[in-house]
Amino acid sequence: MILEKYTKQPSEVKDYDVGYSDWLPPGDTVFDVTTTVLCLTNATDVALLNTSIVVSPDGIKFWMAGGTDGAKYKLTALVSTQGGRIDEIELVFTIKDH
Repeated sequence: MILEKYTKQPSEVKDYDVGYSDWLPPGDTVFDVTTTVLCLTNATDVALLNTSIVVSPDGIKFWMAGGTDGAKYKLTALVSTQGGRIDEIELVFTIKDH
């Protein structure tokens, strides 16, 4: 499921937050995240980088850098909780050099 769509410039390094407080039951917390980044417009383009992931008990911060002007990318994240829940989210990034 596509959670959000963003536009960023190639030179930007920005953070993008996903909150889970509304989804998690009391006592459950986020503890693990794995990601993949895929260019939707050119399968060989690997210019958008997920440089860091910060996990908190009720959310995730993804740090994204780079990207090719005019390209569109999808970050897919598999999120696991202490209580055994697994959620798959997708963030779509369009790169536009203004």
